[in-house]
Amino acid sequence: MTLHMLFGCAQLENCLALLGASDTLMVMHKDALESLSAAKVATPCNVVVLEGASSGPDINERFALIDTADWLELICKYPHSMSWY
Repeated sequence: MTLHMLFGCAQLENCLALLGASDTLMVMHKDALESLSAAKVATPCNVVVLEGASSGPDINERFALIDTADWLELICKYPHSMSWY
């Protein structure tokens, strides 16, 4: 049960390879969101996007948007977190 915070796209493949069903992938930056969307892979876990990283309404339909308070709740919920740049 890990919260994966994706800040950039350089390690996207490595991040995706480690995702499990009980994890959450949180997209932190617009570039990372664009790379994830372009990859068109099915993730085994929940994917959320931090407000400000969203790039358009089509993204909003695919992933849930969260704010800073929601981010803090996720940090408290998950015993482990990883940052990907």
